[in-house]
Amino acid sequence: MSSKNPTQRGAKPVPRAKAQKPQAGKAGPDDGARQPRKAGAILASASSKRGYGRKVQDDTRAKLIRAALTVFSREGYAAATTRMIAAESGANLQAITYYFGGKPELYQGVVQHIADAMSAHIRPAADAIEVRLASGAVTPADAKDMVLFALKAIAHVLLVEASDDWARIILREQMQPTAAFEMLFSSGMGRMLALLVRLVAIALGLAPDDPETRARALALLGQVLIFRMARAAALRTLGWDRLGLGELAILERAICANASAILLRENQGEQGT
Repeated sequence: MSSKNPTQRGAKPVPRAKAQKPQAGKAGPDDGARQPRKAGAILASASSKRGYGRKVQDDTRAKLIRAALTVFSREGYAAATTRMIAAESGANLQAITYYFGGKPELYQGVVQHIADAMSAHIRPAADAIEVRLASGAVTPADAKDMVLFALKAIAHVLLVEASDDWARIILREQMQPTAAFEMLFSSGMGRMLALLVRLVAIALGLAPDDPETRARALALLGQVLIFRMARAAALRTLGWDRLGLGELAILERAICANASAILLRENQGEQGT
């Protein structure tokens, strides 16, 4: 008598053996491999979420700084309100309190942002001048050339249209200094002024700590500042409606020509005394 094929119709299926579940307290055969992967995935997910959270916070803070820079520049500190800044940034009013505390702290943050940006723009030129001065072999002619180099670097920072908002706040701090002025002066501004004084002293054979030397360095800086402080009058006189890179090049040539003539005349005067 032949046995029935279990795959034939009507035949009862052969029951499959049930998988053995690991008993409590005993690890299954794959547990050692699965657990590290699962834990790693959880840690990676948590790290990714933390990174995303930090990015959102950084983006919101930067957005508030940019908006505050615009509003403080346009309205002035007294007239600017946190409500204006929140509206400009697209963030809610509570975000200012969360990230900065209030209007005074936000203004400090804006000025620090300007100081950091100025330092970053000025640093390459200032570093190059300091390296040259450290060599100890700087002639009056070399010093004059470096004065012109420094003035061009300052013009590139203060006269370009991208710095319009910075400039308004810097000028207000010049006319009515607040506690934030120290941030500006101790940044690239103060560093470049100190270098200008040293260069003028070498170019004219004067003592760097003499008030006359410092006054002459500031007068040379004024060759740049006039085009920022009297921007509207300068544009009207020159027949320009804006100050682009081509116009900036013309101003730089005029600034350098005037500064060079002043240093030459002063040098001849010092030699004649």
